[in-house]
Amino acid sequence: MATIENPFEKIRSKLVSARIEFMSQLAKFSNDELTKQFTAAEWSPLQLAHHLYIADGLALEQMQQIQNEDNPLLVNTNEVTPQLTREAEQPVSLDSVLAGMAARREEIFAYLSELSTEAWERPAQHPAWGQIKFYQFVNVLPQHDVQHARQLSSIKARFQEHNV
Repeated sequence: MATIENPFEKIRSKLVSARIEFMSQLAKFSNDELTKQFTAAEWSPLQLAHHLYIADGLALEQMQQIQNEDNPLLVNTNEVTPQLTREAEQPVSLDSVLAGMAARREEIFAYLSELSTEAWERPAQHPAWGQIKFYQFVNVLPQHDVQHARQLSSIKARFQEHNV
């Protein structure tokens, strides 16, 4: 008899791996570099970390919405999350951002670990992605972390080029 892998265990490893990738890129920055921006339109490494904290909070709210409503229309996370990040108070310190990121990710893990296999199939509508299933929505989180890990790598390379 074949065993079906728990959807939470599948995504948990992706979430952990992607977050480790982001954190390893973040660790390459000096304290001075963490708060530097090349332009006012670009985020500093610390702001990017804060952005992931905010994105996780919005994602958890939307996960709960998918589970609590029938085929809900979600907000466009591609627009709302950057807006929320820009409007938020600037992070006080790297330690506070890291603590918040860890706590929020633990909240997500706790929530996801309690869901039934059927819950992962619940539908939702996303303004940019169209009709999606819960598991597809959750799978965007590790992709988001990896995207910003690459962004950090690019920022670090620019710092080294310009000896900033």
